[in-house]
Parts: sequence; C-alpha cells; structure tokens
Amino acid sequence: METKLSYYNEAFERGGTVREPYKPLLEISELLGPGMLVERRMRVEEKLRELGATFPLPDDPAGKDRVLPADWIPRIIPRDHWEKLSAGLLQRGRAINAWLVDLYNGDQDVVPEETIRSSVFYRPHPLPDCAVPAPVHVYGPDLVHLGAGEYVVLEDNVRVPSGVAYSVAIRQAGSAVMGEMFFPYQTSDINAYYEMLRATLEAAAPPGVEDPVIAVVSSGPNDSAFFEHRQIAKSCDVRLLTFNDLRVSDGEVVEKSEGRRIDVIYRRFEEGHLKTHLCELEDIYRAGKVNIVNALGVGVADDKAVFPYVPTMIEQYLNEKPILKSVPTLCLSESQQRAEALERLEELVLKPREGYGGQGILIGPEAEREDLEHARREIEENPVNFVAQETLDFSTHIVGEPFDGSGFEEAFIDLRVFVLPAVGYVMPGGLTRVAQPGTRVVNSSAGGSFKDTWVLED
Repeated sequence: METKLSYYNEAFERGGTVREPYKPLLEISELLGPGMLVERRMRVEEKLRELGATFPLPDDPAGKDRVLPADWIPRIIPRDHWEKLSAGLLQRGRAINAWLVDLYNGDQDVVPEETIRSSVFYRPHPLPDCAVPAPVHVYGPDLVHLGAGEYVVLEDNVRVPSGVAYSVAIRQAGSAVMGEMFFPYQTSDINAYYEMLRATLEAAAPPGVEDPVIAVVSSGPNDSAFFEHRQIAKSCDVRLLTFNDLRVSDGEVVEKSEGRRIDVIYRRFEEGHLKTHLCELEDIYRAGKVNIVNALGVGVADDKAVFPYVPTMIEQYLNEKPILKSVPTLCLSESQQRAEALERLEELVLKPREGYGGQGILIGPEAEREDLEHARREIEENPVNFVAQETLDFSTHIVGEPFDGSGFEEAFIDLRVFVLPAVGYVMPGGLTRVAQPGTRVVNSSAGGSFKDTWVLED
C-alpha cells in the first residue's frame, strides 16, 4: 500500500503497517470494496440528512441544507488512553470551576490582575448562589494526541461549547448504515450523555427549587448550530425557546405562551445577546431567581492569556499534579515572552486572546511571508491582544479511500471532548475534527470535517 505518512498516524505505522486496533476495521473495508463503500457513504449522508444534521457555513452554495461533512473511517481510542484522558479533563474542569468561584466571589491570586482586567470576557460581578460551586456545567476542551498515549490540551471551551449532537448523529448514521464495521468491536456507548446533561441541568436549579423547569435557549433557526440546540432539547426532554418566547414578570423569567416560570436556562448564545434581546434577564440571574448554564462571566477562563495558568489552578485548588499537559503558551503582553515570540514567529501559532472557531489564527510554519509581517505589526501595536503557542506535530488520520487504488492522504485531527464536571461525567468519545490535508486548522469553517470516535471497552 502506498504511504505518504509524515507524522504520527492513528491508523498506520510509518511503513504502512496497520496498527492493531484498526486491523478488523480496515479488513472489513477492503472486503466491502470501493464500489460498496461509495454506495454506503451516499446512504450515510442521506441518513444524516434525515436526522437533520446540517451545518451551514457562510457563502456555501448548499446553504442551510449543507450536511455535516463526515469521514467514515472512525478514530479509535484505546481504553487505557481514555481512562487517563477522562480523569485529566475532569480534573481541569473542577479546577477551572474552583478558580472562577474564587475569582468572582473570593480573592484569587493565580492569574495576574492585569490579565484579568484586560480580558474582554471578565464580568466584575459576584456569581449568584445558584452558580456556585459549578459556574461551568458543560465543558468542551480541545486536545491533540502526540503519539504513545500523550495528549495535550489546546484550549478550554467553557462559554458555549458545541458539537455533541454532531458526534451522536455521526454515530447513529454510521451504525445504521455501516454496521459491519462495528461487529468486531466493543465500543463505549455515548447516548448516556443526554441523561447526564439533564442531571447536571437539574443540579443547577436555584436553591429551594426541587423540580426545576429547564429550557434550552437558542438565538433561533438562523444559528449554524440550531440542529444541535434542537437535538439537545429533544433528548433531554426540555423546552427549546428563543428570546422571543421569554419575558420577565414579577422578578421571574417566564415562558410567554404558558406563563410558566423558567428555573434553569441552558444558553446556546453568547452573552452579548442578552443586552440586545432581553436585558432584564441578567438582573433576574444576578438575584438568583434563574440560573444560566454556563454562568455569565465564565468566558474569562476561555481567554487564551488565562490558559497557561490552568496547571497552577489544579495544584492550588485541588492539591494535585496535572494529569494532562497544556500546549506551551507565551503571553505577548510580557516583554520577554513577546520578544521570544517575535523572534520565532514562523515557528509558532499566533492566536487572538478572545478568538474561537479558528478565527484570526496564524500558523507560522504554514504562513506566507506577508502574513507573518502583518502579524508582527499587529503584535507590536497591540501585544496584549495575542498569545503564541508552540506548533505541535500532533497526530493525523487517513482520509479518502485506502482501497480504491489511489492510496490515501493523511490529515491532522484534534478531539473535542464533552465534560460535565458537576456530575463527574465525560462522554466516552467526543468529536474528532479533521483538517484539510496540508493544514493544521481543523475547524469546519476552514473546510474541516468530522470522524466518529470509538473508545474501546477492552
């Protein structure tokens, strides 16, 4: 088999030998043959369309009907890898929660004050009692595999982490149409996630509320992730509402149609929407009459200048050593770190502190000279706005069809994991995101796709 492998590939050794966990899977793929695989992939795409698993992008000709782009050779994670991963991510989630409570309701001394004050996500208001001790109930970190079971965290996503419904849809579609591939494996079930999400939302109820009314609040059908909002509400058996469905009455948030009080809002919108759509809601939340998941102000933990301090949070608040490493990060507001970043810019990844979804990222080894020079000028003008991270040679996976005679390509992958720190649950799998071959940017907005993620039971 022709190989073009340059990095640690999850499925193949560099010489082309199939790694042990993938042997049954690829043997079945070869037996099905190219023609059958093409037909199956068409059926799987149709199944995703039936499920409503669309992911529209700006300027895409398919518009709202763009089906979630998926690659049908799944990623396999061994059980021992997963046990370490899940323990490490729960540890991070617990530490971030402890730090956020100390930041807003205590006297934190982990992150420099100037970093906190300069964060666009910082909200100088105490957390209400209902948001303590878990301002973050839903945590969606991104991490990469360097090989030999070494995983490194790239980002902590605590504002509005998304992707779980896409992970479940890919599993549903793949198992329905490509069931043969599952037969040799015992993979962990991911469907319990919604039950556990419901439990963590119930646990977020304001004090004294025993049977909370819960609503997923979305910005509406025009949101690119509206499929996920709808699936979460349906699977958790809670209401799906927009701001137009809500009003404030007598110090409570109520649903307009029924006049029923809402106790917990699982927000699927950025905080800025409150000011333009229902500004009174924040006052009700501050008074502790409704809880918002995740809490307002938690975005400061998403600030990439705060990210380097998470290991210290773990040590200080949990009295534990970090299980997982973080990607080395330089804060460019500090003169020595800025000088190092400017000297090594073509080797590093430059990120805006408040960026998300791959926006504004410059990957030094992949960048054109003019882009590097533009980045230098931006750093020199506004160093406080950026961080720089080491460019990691993280793992790749195969894309395309290995058995149609044309070989395959390798593409970088990362992993978005879905963690519920307050109830101690990590969904066994997550969403593997796949970059276009030749780049490390895995975001779907940059043309990336997705793979199912199998965690083996033994």
